[in-house]
Parts: sequence; C-alpha cells; structure tokens
Amino acid sequence: MAKRKKRRSLPAALADALLTLIDALCEGAASLFALLGRALLALLRLIGRGLLALLRLLARALAWPFARLARRLGRKNRRASQCLRLTGPEFEAYFALVLADNGFRDVAVTKGSGDQGVDILATRNGKRYAIQCKNYDGVVGNFAVQEAYAGAEYYGCDEAAVVCPGEFTRAARELAASTGVHLWDGAWLSRMMKRSGRRPRHRESA
Repeated sequence: MAKRKKRRSLPAALADALLTLIDALCEGAASLFALLGRALLALLRLIGRGLLALLRLLARALAWPFARLARRLGRKNRRASQCLRLTGPEFEAYFALVLADNGFRDVAVTKGSGDQGVDILATRNGKRYAIQCKNYDGVVGNFAVQEAYAGAEYYGCDEAAVVCPGEFTRAARELAASTGVHLWDGAWLSRMMKRSGRRPRHRESA
C-alpha cells in the first residue's frame, strides 16, 4: 500500500515562496547594479574624453597668439640670417651696398687692420656714421658698443652704430642707451635688406 505524501503546511509554503522571491529580487538587483555600473563607467569615460578634448581645444586657443608671435619673430630676422653665410669682409661689403641703397652717402669700407673698431663709414642727413659689423650667430655684447663708440671718436664721426643679423644683450642695450650708440639688430637689417632688394651672395656660391 503506497504511502501518502505529506502536505506542506501553509506557512512553510509561504516561506519557500518568500525566499524564492527574495532570491529573484537579489539576482535582479545585482544585475541592475552591474548594468548601472557599466553605464556609469561608460558615462565617465565619455565625460573624460570630452574634458580632454575641451582641454586640448583650450590649450590650442591659449597657445595660438604665442605661436603666432613666435612665427612673426622668426620671420622678422629670417632675411638677415642669410648674411650668416658670408665671411666678415663679404658682409661688410654687402652691408655697404645696402646702406647706399637706403639713402646713405659716401659709404666706404675701412681697411681690415687698424680700423679702430669701425668697419664702415657713411653719411646720412648731414651726419657721419661710424659702423661696426658683427656677423655671427649669437647675441652681441657690450664690448662691440664700446668699440663703436671709441671708433666714432677716433674718426670724428657724429654717430656710432653696431649692426648684426641677430640680437644684442641687455647689457649692450643699456650701454648703447647711455652712450648714444645705435644698435641695428636683425629686424632692422631685414627691413633694410628688403628695401634694398639685394641678396647676400657668398663668394663660393655666387
């Protein structure tokens, strides 16, 4: 004779159903939290990429005027930098022609030795100039200013000047301001060369 199955009590059945429901809810919550976590991570990545792109755009916007200034500063001396391929005497002869093209008169290159720090003598607007040429890659210091000033006194000139295709040191500019020596840097020389229309030609490449 077969045994009869025991009927589960109502409270036990309700407890089982409640546990099953709780398990289902926990699994659903875990899946939901996992999905929310993945969505939040994706959102953070998207925000990070957007912020990075914004920072790059901001950096470019801030750097643009400085880059433009750097390009302009580089261009202003580019023409004068062509003189660096000339030897010292070649640069003196070339610059003498540039001076003549720009309104200077009685332009003469002094002799190589014993020139007392003066390479070119020229006249403009009734004033006699004693000019020293420094054609090398680098800044020119105040010793050149001293030589030009002394050379102008020696030749009895009204004005003293130093020309170079580059720049002058701060000390040179301070000394020139106190002595009245003209400093003609690469930007000034480039403008003179542009108005002259002459190109510097090295003897070996001519």
